Amino acid sequence: MSERAHFEAFAFAGQQDTASFGLDNSALFPLALKPADTWNPTLEESVQSIKRLSESGELFERVRDHGGALLIRGLPIKTPQDYSDVAHAFGFSAYDEVGRPPLRTVLAKNVKTANEGPPELPIWPHNEYGWSTINPSWLTFSCLHVPESGGETPIISSIGLATALKQQAPEFVAKLLQKGVKYVYRYGLEDVKSNTGTSVIGAYGQHVKPGDNKETARKKIEQEVRRHSDRFTWHDDGSLSVTHIVPIMRKHNDTGLTTWFGNLTSAWGRSKYHGATEAPYRGDDGSYHPPPEYGDGTPIEKNYLDLALALAESLQVMVKWQEGDIVLLDNYAVMHSRAPWIGKRTVLAALWDDGRKRISDYPQNESWLSAAASLGGFTDARLGH
Repeated sequence: MSERAHFEAFAFAGQQDTASFGLDNSALFPLALKPADTWNPTLEESVQSIKRLSESGELFERVRDHGGALLIRGLPIKTPQDYSDVAHAFGFSAYDEVGRPPLRTVLAKNVKTANEGPPELPIWPHNEYGWSTINPSWLTFSCLHVPESGGETPIISSIGLATALKQQAPEFVAKLLQKGVKYVYRYGLEDVKSNTGTSVIGAYGQHVKPGDNKETARKKIEQEVRRHSDRFTWHDDGSLSVTHIVPIMRKHNDTGLTTWFGNLTSAWGRSKYHGATEAPYRGDDGSYHPPPEYGDGTPIEKNYLDLALALAESLQVMVKWQEGDIVLLDNYAVMHSRAPWIGKRTVLAALWDDGRKRISDYPQNESWLSAAASLGGFTDARLGH
């Protein structure tokens, strides 16, 4: 039996057509595969089959054609180590996290809890580390325990969101191209049980030792921060704010299409949820949730923030977990979020690099008008000039 014959495609409720995202083909998003009826694989057989499909390049071609997302159902994944073995079969190297907002616990090689924030709190659509200059190329998730209710992982086409925004708010896209987006994250002294993050030490203190004095600890923390931002401020209470100014309308190199890559929608959703849309942006959970701004520090219009979040949520495909499921996402083409749940839910995450430059910026020496035009034929009038 060939490797391709080992798996067969299946459909599930809510899948979307990639043609609606602006791709030049029509396929179901995400690609969903399961072992063929004649194949009941062991864990090792699953690993070897995925490894061969990955090494041949066939698997990634199909994933690209299906919008950058893959669900494999029916593999005998029971433990974090099982998941690690299968996920490593895709052939990626581990991503080195810089500035780690969510609470995570390592359970196996390159496998961690997805996010240890409270189950009643949602997570809004985002690309992993979309706020940073250092981000993973691929993500995998796997479910070991399905909750009593809820707990789905919605996935959203970033390419589809960029396409929708170009159609509905071209002037907003033009501003984003011109200015980029500014994110500010503030880390306190203690871990906060929220979906936003850890303490200063949790985020940037991996090289701080118990015997280090305050000055030494700060130097080590600042060295880690500077790996992805030179903009940071220490506050009198010992907390640390780190600012990131990054583009959000990017070019997805594998398809040549414009993609939305960032955390604007999740940051805005969180600010609204916690009642932190006005200064000083401290929410009802005790954490700081400043809404994103344009890269020049001017406020992003709330109607645009609301539109981007509403469009992202309208594009969601709900992955309703079954035990042993594994999901592969192209982080540059697909956003993800999380629904609240009741009961025990164990979904594990792994972040990956593949050594290629898979996303790029529109040339900095072009005018923002030229960059906007390259997105799909904007005219001066449509851009508000």
